[in-house]
Amino acid sequence: MVGVADTAYFRASALPAFAAALAIGGCDGPRTPRPPTEIFLFAPTATDLQETANQTLTVTVRAHPRPLGSLTVSLEFSGSATRDHDYAVSADVIAIPAHTASVDFQIDVYRDFDAEDDETIIVSVGTIEGNATPGSPARVEINVVDGGAAAVDKSPADEGRAIAVFPSHYVITERSIEFGAIVFPPLLGGPGPHRLIVEYSTDLAFDANVQSLAIVDLPVVDPGMQFFPEIHDFSLPLSGLLPNESYHIGMYVNELPRLTRTGVPAGKVVLTESGVVFSFATDADGSVTTRCAAPVRTPDAAAGDPLFDRQWHLQNTGQTAFAANPGIPGADLRMSGAIRDGLDGDGVILAVVDTGLEICHPDLAANVEAGKSFNFAFETSAGSSPADPFNHNILGDHGTSVAGVAAAVANNGLGGRGVAPGVELRGYNVGAVLFADVEMQMFSSLGASSRDPDSSGVDIFNMSFGSEVPSGNSAEDFVSLMKLGTGELRSGRGALYVKAAGNDFSFCRPQHPLNADVGCASANSDPDNNLPYLIVVGAFNANDVKSSYSSAGANLWVVAPAGEIDMQHPGIVTTDQAGIDAGFSLLDAGLPAGGPPDAHGDYIASFGGTSAATPATAGAIAILLGANPDLTWRDVKHILAASARKIDPEIEAVRAAFNGTPQILQHAWQTNAAGYSFHNWYGFGAVAVDAAVAMAETHTPDSLGKFVESGWFEASDIGAAPLAIPDNDGVGVTHSLDVAGLPDSANIEAVVLEIRVDHDYASDLGVELVSPAGTVSVLNTPFNAVLRGHAGLSDWQLMSNAFYGESPNGAWTLSVADLAENDVGQLSAWRLRFYYGDHP
Repeated sequence: MVGVADTAYFRASALPAFAAALAIGGCDGPRTPRPPTEIFLFAPTATDLQETANQTLTVTVRAHPRPLGSLTVSLEFSGSATRDHDYAVSADVIAIPAHTASVDFQIDVYRDFDAEDDETIIVSVGTIEGNATPGSPARVEINVVDGGAAAVDKSPADEGRAIAVFPSHYVITERSIEFGAIVFPPLLGGPGPHRLIVEYSTDLAFDANVQSLAIVDLPVVDPGMQFFPEIHDFSLPLSGLLPNESYHIGMYVNELPRLTRTGVPAGKVVLTESGVVFSFATDADGSVTTRCAAPVRTPDAAAGDPLFDRQWHLQNTGQTAFAANPGIPGADLRMSGAIRDGLDGDGVILAVVDTGLEICHPDLAANVEAGKSFNFAFETSAGSSPADPFNHNILGDHGTSVAGVAAAVANNGLGGRGVAPGVELRGYNVGAVLFADVEMQMFSSLGASSRDPDSSGVDIFNMSFGSEVPSGNSAEDFVSLMKLGTGELRSGRGALYVKAAGNDFSFCRPQHPLNADVGCASANSDPDNNLPYLIVVGAFNANDVKSSYSSAGANLWVVAPAGEIDMQHPGIVTTDQAGIDAGFSLLDAGLPAGGPPDAHGDYIASFGGTSAATPATAGAIAILLGANPDLTWRDVKHILAASARKIDPEIEAVRAAFNGTPQILQHAWQTNAAGYSFHNWYGFGAVAVDAAVAMAETHTPDSLGKFVESGWFEASDIGAAPLAIPDNDGVGVTHSLDVAGLPDSANIEAVVLEIRVDHDYASDLGVELVSPAGTVSVLNTPFNAVLRGHAGLSDWQLMSNAFYGESPNGAWTLSVADLAENDVGQLSAWRLRFYYGDHP
C-alpha cells in the first residue's frame, strides 16, 4: 500500500513501469478485446395491438456496447399492413450519437373502421453506417388486431321515436286547469288502434286513485304519407280536488307514463317515454298553489351550513356527497381562500333566468331582492303574483336549484351555501307560459327592460338553458341585445351573460362509434353559444374530468363543477323545492327527504348538468366583481381565461383514419401562440376562484383596449368555383384566406367562421380552422347528431375561442372533410370575422 508520504515517489518513478504493465496486460494477463457494437430492436412484450386503441408503439434501437463513434441505422418495414395507410412511422433512419445506448422511434397505428383481417407490421434493421453490425433480435413483429367495420347510421333522426305527445297550452283558472295536447300519430310504430289517454291521480306512479278525463282514438297513419299533428283540448275542474294534496295529470299514448331520471327536463312538463305529465299541488281551499308560501324552519343550533361538508364543488375532500363513490380531493372551485376571507359577492345583482324561483325558500329568501323578481305566468295562473316567479310544478323547479348553487345563504344553520352567498338575487321565469312570446320574455329578462321586469340593473345573468338548431345562427335581435347588455349595462362596464354549454355529449342515438369519443352534439349547435358576448360554460365532475354529458366545442370558455347525475358519482348538493311533497327529490334517490340531514325535503343531492356549472361560474364572477367592482365584462372573461386551472392534462387526441388518411377529430390540450392553453372539452380550463380573485385585485379595469368587431374577410376566389370534398376520405379539402390590414397590436378575443357547404348529408362533415400561428381548432366534429339528415351547412356561423390573444393577420386555413360514405358535396363559401382588443 502506498502512503501519503510516498505519493510523489510513486508518480515519479512507478508510472513508466505501470504503463508498460498495462500495455502487456498487467498482473492479470492479456486485456480482453472490446466486443464490436451490435444493433438490437426491442418493443414492449405485448406486441398485439388493438386497432381500436389508436395506439402509438415505441420501439427501441439499442446499441451494445455503446459505440465509440456515431452510427446511422436504416429501418426496413414489411408485413401485410400498408405503410401510410394502416400506420405511419416517426423515422426511417435512426442516428445514434457516440456513447449513446439507445434511441426510440414510434409506430403510429391508425384506427379505421374497415373490415380487414388482422395485419402485421415487421420492422428490421437495415443498412448500418459506422462500426456496428446487426445483433439478435434485430427484428420486431407487431400484430394489429382489426377492430371491425362500422357503418354510419343514416336512418332518419325520428325513426323509432317513442314520444308522440307534447303540450299545447296550460292555463290555471279559478275553476279549472285548461290544457291541451299535440299528437303525432304516425311515429308510434306497430299496428293500431292507438289511443290518447288522459287521466289524473294523486299517485305519481299512476298505480292508484286514477281518474279518467278522456280516451281519444287516434288514426293509424302510413309513415310514408304526409301527416299533420292533431290538437286536443281538455279541462280538469278544480271542484272535485282535495285540499292540501298533490296531483298529476298524464297524457300518453297506449301505455302508462314511466317517469325516469333522464326524463326530467327543466320546466313545467315532465316528458315520459309515451307522453307528458303535469303536476301541481292544492292549497287549503282546494285551489292550485301558485304562490310561494314561506315554510317554518328551525336552524341548526351549531349555525354554519349543515350540508357544506357534502358540497364537493366548494371544497372536495374526497366525500361521496350521498353518491355510491367518492370524488378526488381538490376537484373543486379552488375557493378555500375566498370562503376563509368572506368573499361572497356582496352587493352584486344576479338574475336567474329560468323556470322559476322560490323566493320564500328558507335558504334563498334572505338573498332575494324584494319586489325585483317577475312572474311571466301572472296572467295565466289564477292567484299568482307578478313579483313571485313561482313554478307550481311540484316535480322540481330548475331555477330554484340553479339559484342555490350560486346564492344559497351561508352560515344560517340551514342546508348548504352558494358560491357567492352575498349576492342580491332575482328570478325571471321565462317560458312559464307554453307557446307564449318567449322571445319578448327573453329580451325583457336579459337587460332590455327597466320595468316588468327591471332587468337593466342586473350585473350577472345566469342562463342555464339552451337550444339546438341545425346550421342555425343567433337572431339579429338577440345579437343586438347582447351588444346592448355588454356595452351599456353596469354603467358601461357591461353585464355578464353566463350560458350553459349543453348536455348533449352522450345523449343521442349514435351514428358512429366515434360519437363515444367526440360526442353527439357540439356546444356550437346552440346558435347563441356562438356569440363572443357570452361566457359559455361546460362541466366537470368530482373526479376532475369532463362530466359525461357536458357538450364540447370550440366556443367553450371555462368549465365548472357539476358532477354526474347517475347517483354512482357525486352530483351537486343544492336547494330544491321546499317540502317533502315537492321537488326533484320526488324522482331522485340520494339525499333522503324527510330524514337527516334534510328533514324537510328542501334540498337535492343529484343536481347536475351544465345547468349547475353555469351558476357556479356566475357565483365566481360575483366574487370577482365584489373584489373589483370596476371590472368590465371583458376583464372578467380575460381573468377567467388567464387564471383557469388545466384539468385532465394528459387527455389524448381523438383520431381515426378514413381511406388511409388520419384525421384528428378532437385535439389534445394545445397552447396557442399567445400562451393560452385550450381544449374543446374544457375551454381554458376549470374556474379557479382564488387564483382569479388574486388576479382581479391587481388587474387594471378596462385595460384590454377598445373592443372591435371587424368586417368580414371573404374567401372570394371559391365563389365561382366551389371545391369538391372527397367522399369518405380523411384528406378532405383545404383552402386558405389571407387576412391583412388589422392593427399589428390586435389581440384576438374571438373568431367567427361563416361557412357554406352544399352537401347531401351534413352530419358527415368535420370542420377545422388553423390560424397563421399554427393553432388548430375543430369547429364542428363529424357525426354531429344535430345535423343528422340535414342537407348542407347554410352560412353557419361557428365561433372559436382557441385563438385568444393571437394576431389575426396572416394566412388562415380551413379544412372540411367528409368522413362517411354515399353522400357528397362541395365547399361553396367561407369567411372570417374577428373580435379583438389591444392587450397589455
